[in-house]
Amino acid sequence: MKTGLRRIALAVGIVSAATGFYACEGDGHSDNNLPTRRAMMREIKISTDRTMAVLKNNSVDGVEADARKIQANFAEVIDLYPPDHKAKYINYNKEAQQAALQLAQFASAGDVKGANKAFRQMVPSCNNCHEDCAYMLAPAFPEFAD
Repeated sequence: MKTGLRRIALAVGIVSAATGFYACEGDGHSDNNLPTRRAMMREIKISTDRTMAVLKNNSVDGVEADARKIQANFAEVIDLYPPDHKAKYINYNKEAQQAALQLAQFASAGDVKGANKAFRQMVPSCNNCHEDCAYMLAPAFPEFAD
């Protein structure tokens, strides 16, 4: 029974990943920046996870530094989006950068409440970008995708 469920779950996962990739592939251009962008986004995730944990404990210890890292990493990836989706993702990126800078300012001032609000304003920008196109499901090495 468990083996059957695992096979079904694996099949659904593979189909979902393939569907997400092809839905986001656009006009067929390969996304050669995906590995670099993924690495930068991983750094953003590490900083946001750490920030969320600190803010949950009603503290801002280290939040300013992480917020500045988040903003810098978003600035780094802004030119790495695929051409057919670039304009939309640049808007999300700029929104997230603004919220990260606000987060850094509140953290620098020791304002936990303000930092929490700024963090909550940043998260929807991240979510919107990821929901619009599931690039995280695309292969890590696009040159081997065909």
